[in-house]
Amino acid sequence: MDSTYSLPDNVAMLTLQELEDGSVLLRFAHLYEAGEDKDLSSLASIDLKRVFPEKKIGKVIETSLSANQERAAMEKKRLKWKAQGSAADEKVVRGGPVDPSKLVVELGPMEIRTFIVSFDHISDKQQL
Repeated sequence: MDSTYSLPDNVAMLTLQELEDGSVLLRFAHLYEAGEDKDLSSLASIDLKRVFPEKKIGKVIETSLSANQERAAMEKKRLKWKAQGSAADEKVVRGGPVDPSKLVVELGPMEIRTFIVSFDHISDKQQL
């Protein structure tokens, strides 16, 4: 991690695990619930370029919490529930998709997000 960069005070890195193919399993958690703290219960941003300053990030894929399927595929299969009664007035804040050009992860209160980060590898010829 960039020595001048630290994660926001309301975020913890739960998992940082190198996978067999050289990619990294990365899991972040927002530590506060909505309304718990005036400042820290807000949306948090993590700059992946500063988490991995020595590497060129090639691709970031968001997965399910257990990292066994891509989140986009999982969302397509999700059941839609219809509940009786009034709709909840409380607005849930969630982080949006990761922009491939900015590589910033957003976390809403109590949100846990899991990613597989792949890196572009420089060939031996390019290093010389």
